[in-house]
Amino acid sequence: MALGTGNRAIGLEIDSGKARAVELTGKKNDYKLAGLGSIELPSDAVKEGMIQQPRIVGNALKELWSGAGLKDRQVVLGISNQGVLVRHIAVPNVPADKLGNVIRFQAQEHLPIPLEGVVLDYLVLGETAENEEGAAQLEILLVGARRDMLDKFLEALEAADLEPLDIDVSSMAQINLLPPKALQMTVALVNVANGLSSIVISAHGKPRLARLGMVKILDLAESLDCSLEDILLPHILKQEGAADKLRQWGSNLAGEIRSSLTYFQDQHSANRVEGVLLSGRGALLGGLTAKLEEYLALPVRIFNPLEEYSPARRRLLNSDFEAAEYVVSAGLALRGLEG
Repeated sequence: MALGTGNRAIGLEIDSGKARAVELTGKKNDYKLAGLGSIELPSDAVKEGMIQQPRIVGNALKELWSGAGLKDRQVVLGISNQGVLVRHIAVPNVPADKLGNVIRFQAQEHLPIPLEGVVLDYLVLGETAENEEGAAQLEILLVGARRDMLDKFLEALEAADLEPLDIDVSSMAQINLLPPKALQMTVALVNVANGLSSIVISAHGKPRLARLGMVKILDLAESLDCSLEDILLPHILKQEGAADKLRQWGSNLAGEIRSSLTYFQDQHSANRVEGVLLSGRGALLGGLTAKLEEYLALPVRIFNPLEEYSPARRRLLNSDFEAAEYVVSAGLALRGLEG
């Protein structure tokens, strides 16, 4: 997957009802938080991670850049929706200059849509077991993104006078932020956003499973008859019947996570998931971590990317707790500092 270079990078996440951006400066192992911000989007502008109204989103991004004082016009854009297909495949261990052609040749077997309608990318995870003929194999993370879906994101960036430095699977960007201890473990990264949730399992810093979840904050907001902006207000969560609705929503989310963990364990019996890191706006819902711990029988912690940032820049947020909402954007920005 292509990487950008430079000493400043902005990660951009476009969610249902909200766009978020984080600007970092420095290098991958020595970076600082230079800025961040978010802006509300009209309810019809983005649906389940897919842009429906590019011009409206582009105008909102212009306002976000102005209001947050973001300097760079190039962004690392994160995309995670049903138009992004992620597969783990094995291919022959061929020379690097031939690998792209081999992957493209095999990709059609693993993707349900014609290749002419897809933008392909891949990441070499390492060597895997030999095949039946005894030949060495490479383990590849294959990503296919629908062109028509990507075009709407690019149209929104153009409307905002922004350029894509790189485009990445937003759910996997969280791995960039894992602290050294977590990079030696097998952990589940669960991002609960407005429009979709995602589950990525990282084993020693490599993505071994990536899934979308259909439980989202928008569902909870609709059941509580409130807007996405108001979902975290104390009086909303304390209204009559709210506790039962929140409990049911949390159980549905836990069920999706547990299903993914079970599938992973069936495929990778040697690697047991040791904990869950929770991010996204859903992480800010009180009591959710305890509910998930009880259901999953695993440690669940809120993922706080500000732990590695300069304390002087933490004033950009009301609290470290709120940093969980910016994990994806921060991970994308950190990717932009790689070279």
